[in-house]
Amino acid sequence: MPQAKAPRLTGLKKVEGKPVEVLLSGRIWDRDTMHIVRYAREGFDLRDVVNMISTSELYRESELVQLITGKSVRTVRRLLNSGESTRLSRQQSMLAFQYAHALESAIEVFHDQPSAEEWMSKATKWLNGYRPVALIESSLGYQSVIAYLHRIKYGVYQ
Repeated sequence: MPQAKAPRLTGLKKVEGKPVEVLLSGRIWDRDTMHIVRYAREGFDLRDVVNMISTSELYRESELVQLITGKSVRTVRRLLNSGESTRLSRQQSMLAFQYAHALESAIEVFHDQPSAEEWMSKATKWLNGYRPVALIESSLGYQSVIAYLHRIKYGVYQ
């Protein structure tokens, strides 16, 4: 029996910009994690999270909006169409940041977004056979992906 695919947030127009900058919607970061902690405590706006997702073909094709928000695609669409601002919880906001930052870090290492997305979507032995994009949902997985990207960037594989 064929398995039904989960609904996706289709119809998103690609937003140009770096994922973290799009997520922060003009707020200052300067790579200071305390800014992110403060912004996550306030909660990112759902629209900014959807815009961040739409910067990436890989993220648009996945069920990332459901993973981050814990809400169905139908509910997310309804919230977006309501015209009201919807703030995510601290945990949802941190998860959105992890996805944005991991993609941006991969782009920095691989020098372009298509190469970064390709790397993120393929299993690697250095991450015990996991796809990097699949690990980002947990804080330890995210830290492992970022650490591995640093190792690639600086050529340290021991």
